[in-house]
Amino acid sequence: MEANRDKGPAGLPACAVEYIDRVVREIRWRKRVRAEVHEELTAHFEDDLRDCADAAQREARARELIEQFGDAKLLAALCRRAKKRCRPLWQKALLRTGQGILVVLAYTVLCSLPLFLGRPTIRVNYVEWLNEHWRPADTEAGNAATYYEQAAKLYVKAPQRLWRKVETSRPELEDYNDVELGLLAAWLDENAPALAKFRQGANTPDYWPIYDTNESSLRDPNFMSTAMDALTVYRHLTFVLIHKAAYEVHRGNVQDAFDDCFVIRRVGRHLQGRGLLIEQLVGVAIESVAYSRMFHILYDQTNVPRPVLEHARNQLRDLHDEDRSVVSFDGEKALWYDNIQRTFTDDGAGGGHALRQGFTFAAGNWLDNLLGVFVFDYPDRRETMAMVEQFFERAQSSLQPPPGEEGPSLVSDEEEGIPFGNMRLSILPPAFEQVDRQTWALKTHEAATIVAVAILSCKSDKGEYPASLDELVEMGYLSKLPQDPYANGPLSYRRTDDGFLLYSWGDNLTDDGGVQGLRQGGQPGLWADNGDWVFWPVAGPANRR
Repeated sequence: MEANRDKGPAGLPACAVEYIDRVVREIRWRKRVRAEVHEELTAHFEDDLRDCADAAQREARARELIEQFGDAKLLAALCRRAKKRCRPLWQKALLRTGQGILVVLAYTVLCSLPLFLGRPTIRVNYVEWLNEHWRPADTEAGNAATYYEQAAKLYVKAPQRLWRKVETSRPELEDYNDVELGLLAAWLDENAPALAKFRQGANTPDYWPIYDTNESSLRDPNFMSTAMDALTVYRHLTFVLIHKAAYEVHRGNVQDAFDDCFVIRRVGRHLQGRGLLIEQLVGVAIESVAYSRMFHILYDQTNVPRPVLEHARNQLRDLHDEDRSVVSFDGEKALWYDNIQRTFTDDGAGGGHALRQGFTFAAGNWLDNLLGVFVFDYPDRRETMAMVEQFFERAQSSLQPPPGEEGPSLVSDEEEGIPFGNMRLSILPPAFEQVDRQTWALKTHEAATIVAVAILSCKSDKGEYPASLDELVEMGYLSKLPQDPYANGPLSYRRTDDGFLLYSWGDNLTDDGGVQGLRQGGQPGLWADNGDWVFWPVAGPANRR
């Protein structure tokens, strides 16, 4: 309403002004809306009082208008409602959208409260559990881990000039000049105390991992960093012993070189089947290094003395077990259990629900779990524990069948009710497939070393290589033929004009006639997956792994 101010008195009666102010106060909305209502009511009174000549008449007419308008609070409510109805459509849509979002947010907060208000109950110290899990009943013989830790503290780094040459498991002493050989000899002497402890540990029958009990949580970064630091030093000590073996061969002490290789083998064997997975894989790598060095010694030394070969056969036979378990997932399972107890509530009977940190560990698909929160259905602790138990049980079982045989599936199996949809578990099967490959590659490497030593022993005694591997059993060099896990029988062997050929069919499960596969870049590689794994003749330095 627009007031016509051309005529009439300038001011309104006091009763009209008071009434307008009271209505505006009762509006209780935005300042702009109150100003509009004030302006419109003022204009309405001015238009109606325009023709009133004197003040008494204006006062009486104003009171009539006030009586017609009625209660100020009611009028304010009607004005406020009218203003809201007159809003543009886009404002109404925006308002309703905002209200809907607020409702959803409020409901989400309500549903999420148990995820933030609940508390976990720590019942098991899994660091202590790991320390006790592999400890034998009789510990009088001592723990090899103690000697390994002492060796790690005594380790001396190589001089800078030798650093690049000794940081490898494939020492090539023919590339050393006289000065470098002198530095190598001095470095080996400096590490003699460390190697003595390393050997003492390797000769100790029992080994079980020891973890720092000051770290009560396996999720603590210090727990993993401490374990990784120890593994790094074990790796360095292995390099020292590998170079010592190479140096002993250089000096003509082949027997001592083989003894060093068997120390490395026992160290690697100690680390397998117990502890965290990363520790066990380091053990696999260390043992494989021992076999590689033995092959190089045998190949480079044209006439290894018969007693050395016989000693090697006995040493290889003593630790050989085709059915041994190379890897145990118990340590990884303990990591999961510790994470679950720290990210789920515990009702005291094995049940409970996930807290906000527990969603990545919960059983089932993460999206389904998230949607379940909106109907107050939270991921269940008991179901999650069962999922972890079943998953790692299957993972352990999957290591038993040889390559080419189908093992238990690690993917979700709805028919069996195993909810492997967990996003953390879903990334593990490809990694575990590589673990499986490494364990069978190690067993194949060991079998090839046993067979190669037997073949060379036969050559040393009889003056010629055997016509077939069966002759090694007939002549007593082997009690039985080690099998090729990648074939349907023993390792493949045949005599050649300049020696013999010994190989496994390898990853492709196909006999390629002893043709080695190619790695990326087109270079032949012992463990390439597109050809045979040729153990003899031993590849030159450029082709070694």
